[in-house]
Amino acid sequence: MNEVTQFSAGHEDLIHDVAYDFYGNRLVTCSSDQKLKVWDMDRQTNLWVLNDTWKGHDSSILKASWAHPEYGQVFASCSFDRSVRIWEEQKHDAYTGGRKWVEKARLADSKGTVQDIEFAPNHLGLKLASCSADGIVRIYEAMDVIQLSHWTLMDEIEVGTGSSKEPDAHYCLSWCPSRFQPQMLAIGCGKENIAKVYRLDSHNRWQPHEVLGGHNDIVTDVAWAPNMGRSYQLIATASKDGHVRIFKLTDENTRGGAVGGVGGWQQPAAAAAAVAGLTPKGKKKFRVDTVADFSDHGAEVWRVEWNVTGTILSSSGDDGKVRLWKASFLDEWKCISIISAEQGVGDYGENAMR
Repeated sequence: MNEVTQFSAGHEDLIHDVAYDFYGNRLVTCSSDQKLKVWDMDRQTNLWVLNDTWKGHDSSILKASWAHPEYGQVFASCSFDRSVRIWEEQKHDAYTGGRKWVEKARLADSKGTVQDIEFAPNHLGLKLASCSADGIVRIYEAMDVIQLSHWTLMDEIEVGTGSSKEPDAHYCLSWCPSRFQPQMLAIGCGKENIAKVYRLDSHNRWQPHEVLGGHNDIVTDVAWAPNMGRSYQLIATASKDGHVRIFKLTDENTRGGAVGGVGGWQQPAAAAAAVAGLTPKGKKKFRVDTVADFSDHGAEVWRVEWNVTGTILSSSGDDGKVRLWKASFLDEWKCISIISAEQGVGDYGENAMR
């Protein structure tokens, strides 16, 4: 039986993000009260137990991201105070004493609010990408994974142009998790109302390539799906226009543009090349198809996230609900469950949550 279990996080202001670790046994909450709280799952009682709480930043904390456990118990947080901070657990310190998590590094290169952060897949090393309101994505790397106080700024990618660099522009990012592909990032590009796929060119510089379009407002979140043996990639986006969209990237190295399979959105080759900074003759690595477009939230959608196998997508929005999406054997994406804190879980069909 599926249940929604509530627990009081004890924050004094709005909670902006809840991030699970690799195994789902630990989570961190961050809030406008400038505090970070780490919680551990007690498997005997199935309750979340407070590990520690402390003031993490000098302003509202927007996002958190866990590093892969092979690097220890490490996570990063970002804030309106324009900084990214790296935290590491001190195993021998007491719980709830305010000292169990130590700030190992403070990355303060941003000239605007840091809006999103995400550690790279572990096969790429201990790397962290951040994007901020100044329209720049920054990639850092810990050259010595034992000494986390030293991080090197490896790349700065300017993704904001024109109106998208306005102070209230919103940016988001997601790493490609596949170890069988070159390192790539999907980036939501502010007031351009699109997301783009970035990868390294022959000169080892990050360049935009495929465009994920069809949005009628700002892309608020982007999530690259884990690939469990599929011959294609999936990327989901959330948007202020109230839609959840899923894009399929097929490795074809074909010449033309991408044609959306839902809603009639099309990306002509010349226009796509202009946006991506390529000539019409330039070959793209992926063909992009829009395979799902949902407006069920009926309100602004803020987050999208895949499960560990990349088979179920969750989305949350201003309607106060989390919706779960899954493809049928005919590759038709449908809502299989709606989770509401007030009403619990509503299933669509037998064994919908499996």
